[in-house]
Amino acid sequence: MNMVTNSSINKYLPIALLYFFFNGLLLPHGLLYTIILTPLLLLWLHKFPIFKFIKHFFIIFIPFVIVHVVNGVNLFYYLRSFLVLFSAFVFSLCLYQFLTECKTLRLIYKNILLINVPLVCFALIMLFIPSLKSEFWYTNEITPGIESVRLQMFTYEPSYYSLLLVPIALYYYLKLLILKLPNPTTVFLLLTIPLLLSLSFGVILGIILSLGITLLWGAGIFFNGKNVPAYFFIAFVFIFLAILIMLLFFGDSVFVVRIVNVFSGKDISFRGRTFDSFYLGWQIAAQKSIWFGCGFGQVKEVGTDVFNTFYNTSFYTADNVGIPNAIGDTLATLGMVGVFLRLILEVYFFFKTKVYSNYYRLSLFVFIFIYQFTGSFITNIAEYSIWIIAFHKDIFEEFDKVNIRNHKLRKDTKGLIQ
Repeated sequence: MNMVTNSSINKYLPIALLYFFFNGLLLPHGLLYTIILTPLLLLWLHKFPIFKFIKHFFIIFIPFVIVHVVNGVNLFYYLRSFLVLFSAFVFSLCLYQFLTECKTLRLIYKNILLINVPLVCFALIMLFIPSLKSEFWYTNEITPGIESVRLQMFTYEPSYYSLLLVPIALYYYLKLLILKLPNPTTVFLLLTIPLLLSLSFGVILGIILSLGITLLWGAGIFFNGKNVPAYFFIAFVFIFLAILIMLLFFGDSVFVVRIVNVFSGKDISFRGRTFDSFYLGWQIAAQKSIWFGCGFGQVKEVGTDVFNTFYNTSFYTADNVGIPNAIGDTLATLGMVGVFLRLILEVYFFFKTKVYSNYYRLSLFVFIFIYQFTGSFITNIAEYSIWIIAFHKDIFEEFDKVNIRNHKLRKDTKGLIQ
């Protein structure tokens, strides 16, 4: 897997590296270079027909803005959050156009995967330098009784770093599972080690579920002419034995302890990102309008007291309060109408762009559809990036259902001839 250095890669690689590795480097928490560069992104986008969709952003949100202003808002928080969401929308349109223009995305994925290796190695060295450790690692009590050190690289938290990895991880995992790939063991380790170091169980489990559902969806093609039930039975036995071995021999590891705590309801992080987020989102929306929410940025204004009352603490302030769940955050901000609109658009674009016709795009859709109920937030460009890739028709045609079927047919025909 040699680094690719031709001019076509150099044209796009710096942009990809900025987004993936350095988007928040040396900036205050919450501020990204993609936000700062929004005027330049608009200027670039203006050259393309897709620019016309800018007006749709305001058309969609004008009714919400009217209701929010009538109900009363903190104008500073409102405008700031609205502009951040607008910058995320502009970035999403730019990414869609980028995917249309760029013909070297496979090589960009490869370069990011390889560049990530020395950075992870460097981060491991920083573990032994206390003054620099926090620049790469996040230390917290991830689950009751266990303090963990999690890889976050240059991002603000481990789950965001691992979410950035998802499109690359699913691309290569699918290559390993259904297409031939050179050096499969090396690729698997390069993908899996950073994900495990992040200890982001929501992302890891989401990847496993999305791969499993994608394989089930295409089982008739992937296992054509074979005993499909037997394969799934063997997989079930393998998973069962793996879990049994983990419980018997690695019962004290952070992975096992956290999984046990998740299923027993004791895991604070998982509960906070799921059940608590839905409840808090409902309570915060109800402060203004359960149908249209409390408004952009108003979770900081009206949510502080709700959080402190719910958790029986005085820890939360306007600086650190937030709902770590995209659906919960949408509920609090835009109410039931916002949640309904969000889900309707996801389903509409699923069928409009025929996501089901490409197994890579399908795996991304399944992942992010599940993940929005367990993590992320309303202005998260890493989440929107996954949606955009999933909804882009002309991408990685080797994963198209038709091409996979033809590939399998050629292999089977070749075997019969031989």
